[in-house]
Amino acid sequence: MDCAGHEQLIGAFRTAFPDLQIRVTEQVAAADRVGNHWVAQGTHRGAFQGIPATDKAVTITGNNVMHIADGRIRAIWGQFDAVGLMAQLGAIPGPVPAYAASDTRSATSSPSARGSADVVRRFIAKFNEGRLDEIDAEYDQNYVLDFPGGPAGAGKQGIRSATMEFRAAFPDLRFAIDDLFDEGERAAWRWTMTGTHKGKLGPVPASGRKVQVPGISIISLREGRIVRDRVRADMVGLLAQIGAIASPST
Repeated sequence: MDCAGHEQLIGAFRTAFPDLQIRVTEQVAAADRVGNHWVAQGTHRGAFQGIPATDKAVTITGNNVMHIADGRIRAIWGQFDAVGLMAQLGAIPGPVPAYAASDTRSATSSPSARGSADVVRRFIAKFNEGRLDEIDAEYDQNYVLDFPGGPAGAGKQGIRSATMEFRAAFPDLRFAIDDLFDEGERAAWRWTMTGTHKGKLGPVPASGRKVQVPGISIISLREGRIVRDRVRADMVGLLAQIGAIASPST
């Protein structure tokens, strides 16, 4: 997204949620790139994507990656929990997301740590090669997956279950690295997921359709293992691509 596109997006949010307050709760910075996990809160007082004002207080979470040059933001990519926001506004059925207290405060990072991006690369290689039985070696026993609209998971069994669930729905699923960088015990990974919907995804039966989904992960590590993964992806786009909902553009 270029700066004009980002300004247009922020303007749409400001019109719908005039009291919106955004704070960055986690950050990864390396050279000319910055990755952020953010939390925003506001009141729905204007139309948003065709939904009239409800006066409901909402919490929105998201991730973005910025490229910086000469002290200015030159490009920005972002994903937010659109499914959770729609549920809070009553536009779609489903549980309203509960945001833990850890979503609203910064975690610490060890600047002496190295190789966080290498851990992520190992996960990607194992997943793409179908070596799912080896994936949990990269994860901490206390691992937590924070993925609104996606699979839930905790601990080594949680990551095994999450990866197997997605593989069952998309047997040819692959992740591409669009960007990946680290700072201490954190990594930011911008990715694109591709695959064919050949198995059941939640309540949605196989459609046989090919999908392409962008996403951003802000990953925390401890002693060389992944302990938390905040994933934000275009899950509304995924549901539209497999025919579960109407396309947002229609």
